[in-house]
Amino acid sequence: MKLFFVIILNLLTASNAAYAQIDETSVEELVKNSPCVNGLTIEGALKDKIKIRSQRDLGWQVFKEEEQFDVERAFLMNKSMQLRFRWHVNGDGSITPLSSRAESLCTQ
Repeated sequence: MKLFFVIILNLLTASNAAYAQIDETSVEELVKNSPCVNGLTIEGALKDKIKIRSQRDLGWQVFKEEEQFDVERAFLMNKSMQLRFRWHVNGDGSITPLSSRAESLCTQ
């Protein structure tokens, strides 16, 4: 029985250590390089989107709350309207779109 608890404890420690290696820079790169549409990455699809319209790139931002990360890319359309694309990076490294724009970006 003791061996069982030692194995479980080791598995939990290993999964926490893997997640602990994820930081702001790595989650941003993970989102940027995720596959999207037409063989492009998310970053490539967003760059194409900027070329089509005259928008000002406000850049990437990473938000961290309680060991969880959200990554956002924003563009300024005009003085008052912003386009925001936001994703959540899960503990296993998978990415979930949080905004409708992020969700539709790679489905078109």
